[in-house]
Amino acid sequence: MPNSHYFDQNPPFPEDVPVLEIPRISFQQLQNANHASSVSMFEACREYGFFLLDLNHSDEGATLLQDAEKMFELITETFALGSETLEKYAYDPPRDLTGYKATGKLKTDDGKLDLMEMYTINQDDIVGNRQARKNADSIEIRRNDIEQFMRHSHAIVAAVQSRLDEQLGIRSGTLSSLNTLEETSDTSVRLLRSQPTPELQDSSITLGGHTDIGTMTLLFNVIGGLQVLPAGNENVLGNWRYIRPRPGCAIINVGDTTVEWTGGLLRSSLHRVIRAPGEQGTVPRQSVAYLVRPCHSASMSRLRGGIIPPLKEGEADETRPVSDWAAWRSKQIISGELKPQTRGGNPIVQG
Repeated sequence: MPNSHYFDQNPPFPEDVPVLEIPRISFQQLQNANHASSVSMFEACREYGFFLLDLNHSDEGATLLQDAEKMFELITETFALGSETLEKYAYDPPRDLTGYKATGKLKTDDGKLDLMEMYTINQDDIVGNRQARKNADSIEIRRNDIEQFMRHSHAIVAAVQSRLDEQLGIRSGTLSSLNTLEETSDTSVRLLRSQPTPELQDSSITLGGHTDIGTMTLLFNVIGGLQVLPAGNENVLGNWRYIRPRPGCAIINVGDTTVEWTGGLLRSSLHRVIRAPGEQGTVPRQSVAYLVRPCHSASMSRLRGGIIPPLKEGEADETRPVSDWAAWRSKQIISGELKPQTRGGNPIVQG
């Protein structure tokens, strides 16, 4: 996430709130194929579904941090246009999630309406895999900045996936080949903002509990509010834990698609956003997410090899294209047939 000056100009994250102490993994060490760091990252993806990726001491990491600061500028510029202007670029769920989403469009866990504004920018629009979409002026002006953020984020995620390939014991490049920049996909950059709500309780939900449907998410934020429900815990207020933002770090989390591909070895954890804790709840909360989704040409079939468990006798493989599977899951969640919950983290079965 952005460097320390962004943190210094905002109220500090409080010390008296329950925090999930996820591992902090050095990207430089992952680049160098450091075994201990690779193992720690893999175990974090299995136990928590989340980890902090420390981008310091790496040229590629420093570049991405600079890109992220430009995205924070873009958030300010975009939402300053106002909802009346941004509604001209509104999203059309569930068919198309690209574009602007105003607050109050989604139900939260407590049955109320969400408090999060979003603007989603599709990869194919930016890198030229399809005809360009007309976006808000702030985004059109910064197309080059957005493309650089996408390409550098993609390279970081690909390096992380390379270490996961090794730990899973599958062919190098397997995971990254399923979400390339050259093929069409629903990969996107999402700009998010919620306004300060001093009149609300700290437990007020801004964005309801969910898992990410894609392969992996890379998140930059400065203000707290992101919470994870640790696996095995009942979904009650006292069991949720904050993820504390750290200067120079991105938050990485595993998505549902990767859980499917790995036979449930990796974990996709239920998470949400609530009012920022303490004094941080008095300032706007902004974040930018790089949401990695598989290529449209990929399938949901389980990967073979290494420690990935084979299908059990009588167990059917998921053969639908990723787009069909994602649409099916989204429809289930919207209709209430499927309740969002933590998935994966299954024990490794030795052959």
